[in-house]
Amino acid sequence: MGAVQGILVMLADSLRKIVEDTPGATGAILMGFDGIAVMQHLAKGHEKTDIESLAMEFSFRFIELRKAALSLEMGEINDITIKAEAGSVLCRVLSEEYFVAVVLHDSAHFGKGRWMLRSCADELIAEL
Repeated sequence: MGAVQGILVMLADSLRKIVEDTPGATGAILMGFDGIAVMQHLAKGHEKTDIESLAMEFSFRFIELRKAALSLEMGEINDITIKAEAGSVLCRVLSEEYFVAVVLHDSAHFGKGRWMLRSCADELIAEL
């Protein structure tokens, strides 16, 4: 297995772990702030969910939130959470270029999703 292929397998495993270990997760995605998806993993039964479009739309808003936090001297944003009627989006900023998000159709395990993103962040950063 080549180095790039090995990295892709590790990224896929990390996203799978986030989804499988977060009850109520629809999927997880590794995304660039430029709106380009690197990789995603969808939960069984949610294979047709378009989390790429969702993450792409929010990525541009996240850039503005990051700029606002810096201009208000709040420092760098680490986490972004959106709770809505139909579900939640939990994001963890990995670097200047990338973030990881988990989409929840059931927000009951919101805390577990945040913990999974935080606990997997270092391995995702290392793989990037």
